This record gives sequence, C-alpha cells and structure tokens, in this order.
Amino acid sequence: MPQVPSQSHQPATDNKDIVQECLERFRIAQEAESENRQQAVLDLEFEDGQQWPDDLYNLRKVSRRPTLTINHTRTFVRRVVNNMRQQRPRIKVHPVGEGADMDLAQKVQGLIRHIEQRSDGATAYDVGGESAVKIGWGYWRVLSEYIDANSFEQELKLLPIRNPFTVYMDPASILPSGEDMDWCIISEKMKRSEFERKYPDQAETPFHEGASGDQGTEWETKEEIRLAEYFRIVKVKDELLKLQDGSSVYRSQWNKQIPVGKNLQGKEISRPTYRRQIQWHRLNGMNVVESIELPGEWIPVIRCEGNVLDLNGKIRRRGMVRDMQDTARMYNYWRTCETEVIALSPRAPFIGTPNQFEGHPEWSDANQKPYSKLTYTPDFIEQPDGSKVPLPPPQRMEPVAIPAGFVNAAEGAMKDLMILAGMPHEPGQDQPGVIVSGKALRERQSLSDISHFQYYDNQTRAICHTGRILLNLIPHYYSEERMQRIIGDDGTPETVGINQRDPSLNKIKNDMTVGRYDVVMDTGPGYETKRMEGAEALIDLMKTPMAEPIIKVGADLVARNLDIPGAAELADRLAPLTPQGLDKAIKSLPKEAQGIVTSMQQQLTQAQQTIQQLQLELKYKMGVEHLKSVTKVHDTQTRAESAEQDTKVRAATELTKAHIDSVTKRDVAEIQAGAKILDTHVKGAHTAAQGERDAIHAAEQAEREPKGSGAK
Repeated sequence: MPQVPSQSHQPATDNKDIVQECLERFRIAQEAESENRQQAVLDLEFEDGQQWPDDLYNLRKVSRRPTLTINHTRTFVRRVVNNMRQQRPRIKVHPVGEGADMDLAQKVQGLIRHIEQRSDGATAYDVGGESAVKIGWGYWRVLSEYIDANSFEQELKLLPIRNPFTVYMDPASILPSGEDMDWCIISEKMKRSEFERKYPDQAETPFHEGASGDQGTEWETKEEIRLAEYFRIVKVKDELLKLQDGSSVYRSQWNKQIPVGKNLQGKEISRPTYRRQIQWHRLNGMNVVESIELPGEWIPVIRCEGNVLDLNGKIRRRGMVRDMQDTARMYNYWRTCETEVIALSPRAPFIGTPNQFEGHPEWSDANQKPYSKLTYTPDFIEQPDGSKVPLPPPQRMEPVAIPAGFVNAAEGAMKDLMILAGMPHEPGQDQPGVIVSGKALRERQSLSDISHFQYYDNQTRAICHTGRILLNLIPHYYSEERMQRIIGDDGTPETVGINQRDPSLNKIKNDMTVGRYDVVMDTGPGYETKRMEGAEALIDLMKTPMAEPIIKVGADLVARNLDIPGAAELADRLAPLTPQGLDKAIKSLPKEAQGIVTSMQQQLTQAQQTIQQLQLELKYKMGVEHLKSVTKVHDTQTRAESAEQDTKVRAATELTKAHIDSVTKRDVAEIQAGAKILDTHVKGAHTAAQGERDAIHAAEQAEREPKGSGAK
C-alpha cells in the first residue's frame, strides 16, 4: 500500500528557533520581491503625481522653468477601480454534502454577508483590488475578535492591508490568491504603551527593517515599536480514520461517538497522514512574545494579483501604471513646452507714435483691462511742400500663434496614452458633428472593460478564496447556540437561531458545524444596479393586467425596489399584509417577542374560527327563516296565481267551446244543404237511368216475339 512521504523540513519548536526561522524566511521574501518592490514604489509615486524624472525636474526648477503634470494616469486608474467597485463580486454558497442542504446553505451565505457588512469587507476588497491595479498585487486578511468586552462569543472579520509592502508571502506560492503558501510574515506597528501592557516581561526590541516600501525611520518612533506577525503551516503526523457513517476524521480529533469502520478482515479503516496546523506568532527583534494555534486549513491572508510574468524563474508583477509612464511623460513635456512658449511670448502690443499715446495712460494696460473706449492724440507727417498728412490710429499686432508641432505631439501622446490605458474608443475621439448611437457607446465601454478584465477576474478569485476561508472557519467560531443576524440578497437583515437543539426531532436546528459547502461567485452588476433596473421593469409591469395580482401578493417588493425616499419604510408597512411578509417580520423579532406574537396569532386564529362558525350558524338560521317566508309567500302567490289561471283557463275554454260550436253548426248546416242537393241529383239520375232501362227492356221484348203473330 502506498504511503505518504515523510516531511523533509522539520519546523522550529522553541522560541529562539522560531525567531531564526522567521528571519530566514523574511530575507528570502525580501530577495525574491526586491525588484518588484522597487518598481512598485516608483509606480505609486508616478500615479501620485511625481511624473518628472528627478534630474530633469531639479534642472528645470533651478532654471525656474515650468514642469507641469497633467495626471491622466490617476484618472484612468480610478476608472478601472470604480468599475470594479460597481460590479463587485458576491459570494454564493452551494451545498455539497455531509448534511448540508439548500436552506442551511442560504443561512450560511447570509452569515457571510453579515461578516462582510459588519467588518466593512467591501473596503478590504477595494483596497486590495486597487493596489493590484496600481502595482500588480494587494492583500487583505481574515481574523477574529470578541463581540464585546463582556462576551465569550467571537465574530470573524475582514481587514484591509493598506500597505501591501508590509506583507512578505512565501515566494513558492504560485496560485493567484496564495492559497498554497506555507508561511507569511506581516510587519506591524504597535503603541509602546500597549506593548508594555500586553507583554510586560518582553524587551522593546524592534523587528528588523523591511524591504522597499516597508522602510523608514517612521517605523521606530518614541510612541511606536515595530513587530512582526508570523504565520506558518506545520504538518503534524496523524492518522486518518473512516467512520461507520462514511465520514473521515483525524484520530487526534476523534470523539469516539461514532465507531470506526472496519474492512473485510475486521481491521479499522485508517491510513497515516499529515494534519495541517496553522500557527501564529508575534515577534519582536529577539523573541516570540505571543503564540496561538489557529483553526482552518489556510493561512488567513489573501492575495489579489494584477499582471504576473514568470520569466526564467523570476516573478515579475506589475499593474497598469508602469506601461503608461513614458507616454504620460511625453504628454506632460509637450504641454509644458506649449505653455512655456506662449507664456514667455509678449502679449499682442499696440503700435503707434509717442505723440499718439502721450497723455493717455490707459494704453499701457489696455491688454489687461476692458476699456469701453480708447482715445489718442492724432499725429501728422509733414510733407516737403509743407502740408501735413495724418497718421493712422494705433494698431494691435497679431497675437503669438500656438506652435502646431507642440499641439500635434501632445495629441499623439494622448492617443498613445489612451491606447496603453486600454481605452482607445472613447466618445471624445469622435469627429465633431458625428452622432454616435447608444449601442455603439455600450460596445465601446465593453471593449474598455475587456481590456482590464484580468484585474476584475483576479479580484473575483481572491474573494472566492476568502469565501472558502470563511466557510472553513465558521464551524469553529459559530459552534455555540446563539441568535445570529444574517443578511439576505436584498440587504434585508434577519435574526435566526443557530445551533439550537430540538428535543422533539432529536436534532440541532441550523447546525453551523456540519455540512460541506462550496463557493460560487456571483459576478456582474451589484444588487443596487439590478434593483434600479428591476424597478423600471416593475413600473412597466404595473401598466399591464398583471398589476392587480402582483399588488396582492408582492406590493412590498414593488415598493422596496423603487428609488424614492421612504420606499423602504413603505415596503416594511406593506410586507406584513402578505403571509410571507408576516412570517419574515415575525422571524426578525426577538425570541420572547416571537413567542408573544405566536400566542396572539393562535388566539386570533381561534377567535376567527369561532366567528366563522357563528357566522355559518347565523347564516344557516337566517337561510331557514328566509326559506320559510319565501315558501309561504310562494304558496300564497301560487294559490292566487292558480285561481287566476283557472279563471283564465275556464274563460278561454268557454270561448273555445263557443267558437267550436258555432263552427260546428255552420259546418253541419253546410253538410245538410249539400246532402239535400246531392239527394235530388241522385234521385233524378236514378229516374233517368230507370227510364233508359225500361226502354231497353221493351225493345228486347219486341225482338223476341214472332213476326206473323200479328196476321193471325
């Protein structure tokens, strides 16, 4: 079975060895960062306005010649830094496993926002990011402190490091945020009175002077003493155990509540390993005055990088100032020359004869004062023939022209400066009269942002590592039961109970000591920018048919996103009108107040149920009485309507019967008359037919008698 290799470097154990180890590493960092620090000091001085070379500046100063500084460099740096501030990345927490869930992840994320807001973490991020833009690197740190002097509870805090030259980080660290460093040294100043109070048995021997940017007699004054904070990671031999629930733990940290898992042979599942232990020491020039073992896996110092180049094993760091120095000096020089030439040239003079100006002193300062009129004495030239010809009045000479070469050179230097600053597509570069659309302007701004995206991306990486450090430290500093403020995405605070035991469920509610989480960065416009954009969208949405249901369920959200005075107060008043807002408002109350409100809610619910039951009973009784009265009225109306209907039916029946009788009588009379006429016709036809039959019979009889019977 493969084994973990043994540690090659044995860390110092006693105070004297720790001091020597710290000094050795201090010199290693000084040597590795020497060139970067020297160049960074010049970058900061240049950005601050010292943009003329010292020898040229002194020479021109002796000659009393101007040395103008038009500090565009600071403007360009400020634009990049402000863009980073406007879109500051935000830490988001996702559950990974080991008991973590989405609801608990949201509470951990709210706790991190509370830590950031309580310690003004935005300042730490901004200071480190701005330093990275200027010189190529910056730092901030995470530390802990007691909530107040009368409490045992501690809170985590983010602290900016304003002077990045006071940090000496392990040169072997190659990751951008320094998460792989094994040691780090931070020089600090402490009041001598505080040092005597905290360490009365220690000598006031200052720590050694640092490298460029961390030097000067200001470190050693009558009131302050120079000290050093020394972080180091010590790898301690330990054994990793796999427990029956699937989790892993070091044997030195095993509480024996969960048994160790066993393999098929019945042996404990374990392996030898090293446990990372973070140690913090405070040193003066001779001794370790204080030592603490810190929880967590990483040294709580975060680096924010700018531009980094590894050339032949030498790390070069730079910000955006260094590349702009030459072009900025060119611009300053040409503008200075232009100003110098124009300033030394005389103002446009008036030309005339002495007689014309005599008695008129106003001509002496006519270039400085706005006279409404200027008078002069006419002068004449005598001709050979004795006549006099008047001379013209005094005339102003043409002013000195601005040297075109200086102007063109300054414009060229300015274009080069903007290109090096990563802002070549500014609206001011358009030709006069050319209309530029808003889409084109946004695309130009996007190009400028892309030119400096490495600074924003590196700051995002550093903040992400900060989130991992906080996640790693929260189980150690927020392990006790307490009421804790958390802050939501919209900045609304909420008080929740953490690490609360629930005997009914046999579990701990909002347990901050369990679960494994990961950090995902939320980039882009900040919440305030999104809020303003969302407010505009909500206002447009209020003009649609969806306005009514939105107002019913989310009127407080609409009001809270409006950028008007009193919007938050209006939203707070509207929020309890919805069930979700009421629950949120109750959760933000103290625990005792929550109990009172919950009890009142229960009483109110019972009262409402009683009222509803009484209302139903009353409604039922009133319904029955109403039904009875309606039935009676209906019966009366029915009987009256029935009698009236019978009368109408009888009358209609009689009318119908009379009509039928009359029609029947008429039809019978017509039938009888027709029958008589038909009978007469029938009888006549019968008589005629009988006569015809008699005639035929007589004729037949005559034919049957013999012809001679008549002679006989």
